[in-house]
Order: sequence, then structure tokens, then C-alpha cells
Amino acid sequence: MKICGLTREVDVSFAILAGADAVGFIVGFPASPRNIAIDKAAELSKGVPPLVDAVLVTTADTVKANPGLGGGRFDDLQLYGDVPDPDELRELTGARLIRAYAPQTDDVDAAKAALKGFDALLTDSFVEGQMGGTGVPANWTICRKLKYSIVPTRLILSGGLNANNIGAAVKMVKPFAVDASSGVESVPGIKDPGKVMEFIKKAKVADW
Repeated sequence: MKICGLTREVDVSFAILAGADAVGFIVGFPASPRNIAIDKAAELSKGVPPLVDAVLVTTADTVKANPGLGGGRFDDLQLYGDVPDPDELRELTGARLIRAYAPQTDDVDAAKAALKGFDALLTDSFVEGQMGGTGVPANWTICRKLKYSIVPTRLILSGGLNANNIGAAVKMVKPFAVDASSGVESVPGIKDPGKVMEFIKKAKVADW
């Protein structure tokens, strides 16, 4: 389970204490209430213990502008937008690459093309003009089809997940992992400890 869009040290600490396998920091999206500076993301990443992944959610341009990624420890880059050369980013950072993808249809060929050069596919909800964090559930039927079509590459399910729907989402899609952000917040950018704990608790007992 990944808790994403973390902006405060206290939220990072609680997500890890509650059992998150990964935590995510958003950099390079000024319009997002969860956006933070690369230096702050780097500082927060240093508090992530071994065996918990620190994920930088960003763009190829931001990575190229910060090849040292602010001195932080990032295991994975979750990338939105155009990524002309994934191998270049891998060489620059040494991180695994996750392709954020918001499918509008169940076009398997399009998904595979978007995934080329990446280690995993994260399916997000398609909302015109927005890149994630919408709180809108993804189309689970499409995500399920893509999951089986990209084997052995792993699929991470995101998009509008919360404690109320995580069980049904996992049962339907059978993803490798799940990712929650807006569904575990008190206000945008601030995580709610109760919601985080309930989400992770229900995700752990879901029908994987």
C-alpha cells in the first residue's frame, strides 16, 4: 500500500507506523495542494526507513532539472506527462520507474506503448485537464483488463481509493499494489490519521 501526496513529517511518520509499504511526495505540479519543493521532498524522504519505498511523483523535466533529486533518497520515480527517454532518467537517478497512466479505453496496445521502458504501470482516473489527485474512482473494469495484458509487468491501482471502496477495488482488479491520496485526507494535502489507518487495515485484509 502506498500513501501519496504527503507534505508533512508527521504524516509520513504515521503512514509508516500504520503499515504503508511506500510513501509518495509530489514535486513539479504547482497547481496541486499536495505539491512541495524538491528540497522538502528530499528531507522527508530521509525519514523513510529501509524496506519502505520513497516515491517521487513528478515529471521528466523536473527530474532533469534536479538530477541529484535534492540529495534525497528516492527508490522510485512515478512519472506523469511525456517521458521521451526513460532510460536516461534511470541512469540519472538509479531509481525504478513507474508510469502513471489514465486510460480512457481498454486499448491494450496504447497501454503497452506508454509502459515501454518502465518497471510498473500505475493506473489513475482520467479527468480532463487534471493529473491525479481528483478523488474520482478509476474504471476498474479497464484496469483489470490492462493488469492481465501487461503481465509480467506489475500494475498499481490508484484513483479515488478510500477505506469504503478498497475491498471492492482489490477484489475486482487484483493489482500488485494500491495507492491512496485524497481518500485519506482531512483537507487537501493533510492526511487524516484515522482514514490512513482504516484504509491500510482494510487493504491488508482485502481479497488479493
